[in-house]
Amino acid sequence: MRLLVLLGFCLAVASARAEWQADLYAGAAHTPNSDMTLVVNTPGGNADHEFHNVKWKNSLELGARAGYWLPSAPWYGVGLDFAHFDADIPGQTVDTTIQGVTAPAVLGTIDISVLMLSFDVVRLRYRGTLTPYFSAGPTLFRIKATNRGNSELTSKSATDNAVGYKIGAGLSWTLRKDLALFGEFRYTHVKAEPVLEGALTGAGIPLRFDLNTHHLVAGVTFGF
Repeated sequence: MRLLVLLGFCLAVASARAEWQADLYAGAAHTPNSDMTLVVNTPGGNADHEFHNVKWKNSLELGARAGYWLPSAPWYGVGLDFAHFDADIPGQTVDTTIQGVTAPAVLGTIDISVLMLSFDVVRLRYRGTLTPYFSAGPTLFRIKATNRGNSELTSKSATDNAVGYKIGAGLSWTLRKDLALFGEFRYTHVKAEPVLEGALTGAGIPLRFDLNTHHLVAGVTFGF
């Protein structure tokens, strides 16, 4: 019993001395050109549509993060980060491979909306008025795809939940003990496969792609 009381006291003291932070930020998300595949199976065999060098639109990004720095090791912390951005696919003509034959084809508009929840299990910093920092950890992605311009698909939205990762590095400028400004670059990766619906058969047609995104954000940090 005494051991439990002592442990509770120690945890209370540590919590009182701990450094908590809350961040609000905004910025831009850029997904470089990449390949994607519309997985199509027919009675005659595989007829996947492999679209090459697909362009994605840039997007506004908004997010918030809660962080905790260890009192016994103030250079190390953890965080929980929530953000939203879009990676819409505009209408375009791209090289498309179907059953081994590659030729230009029209890819219609597909809207891609992304929510991500990152667990920053590693956060490192070098404290000062200007504080460089680094973070990394697994990320849960919720990816919603909506066809807008492909007649072989319905406009019914499809959602995929997948696990990827996020790494980031930034610089924080301390204005006072409880307030700072920061700028940060991030890179996220996830493999996604939302299942769209065929217009003729109603069958599920997976849309398979890697979403590799560069993020540049800036915001304000509140200390507690």
